[in-house]
Amino acid sequence: MGREINITDAAAQLGLSVPAMYKIARRFVALKLLQETRQMKRAGRAIRYYCAPAEFFVPFSVLGLEQIGELNRQAHLERFNTNLAHTLRCELPPGWGTRTGLLPSGERYYSITSAEGELLEQFSDSSPLMLSGWNLLKLTRQEARTLQRQLVQLLEPYLSRPAGGEEHYLTGIFLVRDGPQE
Repeated sequence: MGREINITDAAAQLGLSVPAMYKIARRFVALKLLQETRQMKRAGRAIRYYCAPAEFFVPFSVLGLEQIGELNRQAHLERFNTNLAHTLRCELPPGWGTRTGLLPSGERYYSITSAEGELLEQFSDSSPLMLSGWNLLKLTRQEARTLQRQLVQLLEPYLSRPAGGEEHYLTGIFLVRDGPQE
């Protein structure tokens, strides 16, 4: 989205053969997930450029959420991990690290501590600006729905405002039922 690409370049970026990429592109054009933006004339066939529209619908029967979101989630997770590591290396004094253990529930936890066991006071003005962790919450369905709404309400004012001179912070919030679904 937001840029055009030809079949050969798209195939190279995705590690696919040109014929396989051509078949995918034809299918996506038919589904209106891609649109041809221009043709560059040359001897033989013209080079066709494509771009995804600004907004489109993909039924889960065509491409499941696992496939749609996998690359996006992975890219953001790698970006988050890289930035978290940089923050911890550059904004904490030498000798700090993580202390890992098990909670009574059996879940693993980690805390950021000095070698002497001093806990990081994460809300102190001198501490790095970060929040990291996975939490397994024990909630009723109604509590989970309430938490879902609260998290969205918390983020909405920051998502809808125009960009200015702010610093950028990457956040990811996930809420999904853990374990087998009935």
